[in-house]
Amino acid sequence: MSKLEELKKKNADALLGGGQQQILAQHNAGKKTARERIGALLDQGSFVEIEKFLKRTYTTPGFEAVSETGEGVVCGYGTIADRPVFVFAQDYTVLKGSFSSAHASKVLKTLDMAAKNGVPAIGILDSGGARVSEGVAAVGAVTEVLKKLNDISGVIPTISVVAGPCIGTSAYIATLTDFTLMIEGISELALYGPQVYASATGKELNGTISFGAKNHNKNTGISQFLCDDEMQCAATLKKLLSFLPSNNLDDAPYELSADDLNRQLPFGEDSVDMPALIRSVADNGDVLEYQAEFAPEIITAFGRLNGNVCGFVANNTPQLTTRAAKKAARFLSFLDAYNIPTITFTDCDSSAVDIEQEQGTLLCDLAQLLSAYAQSGMPKLNVITGKAIGDGFAIMCPKELGADMVYAWPTAQISAMSAETGALLLYEDEIANAVDGITAKRQMIEKYLDEYANPWQAAEQGAIDDIIEPAHTRQILIASLEMVISKREETLPKKHGILPL
Repeated sequence: MSKLEELKKKNADALLGGGQQQILAQHNAGKKTARERIGALLDQGSFVEIEKFLKRTYTTPGFEAVSETGEGVVCGYGTIADRPVFVFAQDYTVLKGSFSSAHASKVLKTLDMAAKNGVPAIGILDSGGARVSEGVAAVGAVTEVLKKLNDISGVIPTISVVAGPCIGTSAYIATLTDFTLMIEGISELALYGPQVYASATGKELNGTISFGAKNHNKNTGISQFLCDDEMQCAATLKKLLSFLPSNNLDDAPYELSADDLNRQLPFGEDSVDMPALIRSVADNGDVLEYQAEFAPEIITAFGRLNGNVCGFVANNTPQLTTRAAKKAARFLSFLDAYNIPTITFTDCDSSAVDIEQEQGTLLCDLAQLLSAYAQSGMPKLNVITGKAIGDGFAIMCPKELGADMVYAWPTAQISAMSAETGALLLYEDEIANAVDGITAKRQMIEKYLDEYANPWQAAEQGAIDDIIEPAHTRQILIASLEMVISKREETLPKKHGILPL
């Protein structure tokens, strides 16, 4: 056999991964192979593989050395919509994609090259866990990857796709990337597998239900995007990437928009549906919601204003909850790291009146949201569309937390306290001396709303910059964004602040 023939054979063998039988098993489990996933994600013909033939292993006493060509992970670089990315995809057909020292070294090289070249890194997770034969060395190798993800956090965007089992220490990979996508029916993310829980509790668990995509999107919030299948997952990842800069020194991708920047919105004095408002404001109604399934009390989403990428944060219920605060704070942290402007739509009458949350982490979590706004230096615009009362005003990006411009609709209620509390404090005598106390209380509430809890008082005190017609919201936000998009801020020198936890 000639050297060229040998090369062709070895290439063909490597591309087969664990062989046809293992590929068939992967397909029968409803999953694509690592290379099929990369092919569906990257531009056709753009993928360049690195360390394709790597094969080495370490072993602990009593175990047989186990290794296969490629070490159960496919790594390399290519383009998505002509933008360069680095990617690693665990290959379940090769030793169940088990994490070994060599496997980890390929992942580390991929992440290193992505950071050095300033391009996003994408990891596709599908693994049986650490390679048992390597003992603690395998766990240490995973830990190196976890440290690397921390090192490059805020330097380049990192995205993980849980496309199969991701059990044990490697599960932290999904929690440390900026974004995690999970696929219904095939994703499993947990510290311990179903067998361990069955042994400990005596109850059988279904991994795809207990540790699956719906659980981590709706309950834990670890995953930000829930996908029905691998095709939808690839499409969602591509759309997400279209809103992200390549690194912390680049601007987010600008897209020339044909949408009229002076387009009027179909809103008047009636209460507004927040998802509809965000879509109406954004160019062509095109938005990508972040953590749509988790804490729907607050909406976080990517969109564009006159071609410029921005993040939207909007109250979807009158009260802030602990989960909503954590969701918004993490989203703001990402936006600030990459200097993506933030548009806040405020309609919040206070924090939740909930003794269980109050005795739990509510106060700390709300403080974390407040800190996220206060510590962030990206352009920040705020429109008060409904209520901004008490701590609901204080937390949702007022000028005092660094908002560059704050606007209010004429129907907004802006006050230091609720109308009922304000009426009882200011008009106590009138209510007490009235013949009909109930009617008097209702009248005093209306009086308080008219005299105190209105945008005119807030404007007179300098709390807001202008009162605008709802129909003009898009036009005014675009004009304001053009003004503040290149702002620079000087901060006190320090390593970092201490976030409340």
